[in-house]
Parts: sequence; C-alpha cells; structure tokens
Amino acid sequence: MIRREIVPVDGGIEVALPTAERRLLASLPAQLRAVLRGEAGPPDAHERLFPRASEDPDVEASYRELAAEGLLEERLGAVEAFAETLEAGETRRATWEVTLDEEAAAAWLSATNDARLVLASLLGITSEEDWEAGPEPDDAASAALHYLSWLQEALLAALRGEPLLED
Repeated sequence: MIRREIVPVDGGIEVALPTAERRLLASLPAQLRAVLRGEAGPPDAHERLFPRASEDPDVEASYRELAAEGLLEERLGAVEAFAETLEAGETRRATWEVTLDEEAAAAWLSATNDARLVLASLLGITSEEDWEAGPEPDDAASAALHYLSWLQEALLAALRGEPLLED
C-alpha cells in the first residue's frame, strides 16, 4: 500500500511518501543550487530568495557585503542536508520512508521554502489572490508549488506534535 504521512516520533519526524514524490523532491537540490548561485531560474527568483534589506543604496551595499555570503552558504547547506536525507531512508513497495531529526526537518523547511519561492516567481504569483486561484491542473510547476506547500504544512504540524495525515 502506498502511504503518505508525516508524523511526529520520538526524536523527530517520520516521513512516508510515494516514491514518485521522493523523485520529485530529489530533483530539487540541483535546481536550487543553480538558482541560489544565480546561474539559473526566473529573472526575479534571486531577488525573492535574497530580498533587499533597505531601500537606501549604501545600507543595502553594506548589508550585502556583510551578510550575502553567509546567507548563501546557509541556504546551500540546507539544500545539501535536504539532499542527503533524500538519499537516506528505505523504500518498501511504492513508499519511501525516512526519519528526520529537528535539524534535518529545518533543512527540509528551508529547501522547500526556497523551491516554493522559485516556483512562485516562475508562475508569476505575486499576491494572495494569485495563490488562492489554486493549482493549474495541467501545469507541473503549479502542481509542484501546491504540493510543496502541503509538505511544509505537514512538516510544521509534525514539529508541533500535530500529525497531518493525507491519503
């Protein structure tokens, strides 16, 4: 039986997903690395990932000089941790399972949030109204964006000790 659940367990979160969903998630790290480094992605994706700290050009330049490299390394580190957990775990029949500790769960939240920002940029979602229109059934990027939103919600619920079950 194919399972999809994200539940709290002692010491972390148990994630059970269909193997097709794991494959989708496993495709994200390489794409995210390229976008984070400014090598690929929609034109405004990098700006969404690293928003301006100030409208004042001098303050912004100082901020970028002090924080940009650290922010990039932090995000890339989360992507690497996310990728490592996707290589771990076990597959039974058509379900992939892994247990995440809090640090790994934080990496999942960071990587999926970055992916959501990139997808929203790609889809031109700039407002709550755009989001509320829901997924476009024939658009893989739209479906992926909404899936990643569900995944984040489920991870956060499990971290709070409130399982969010889906079947």
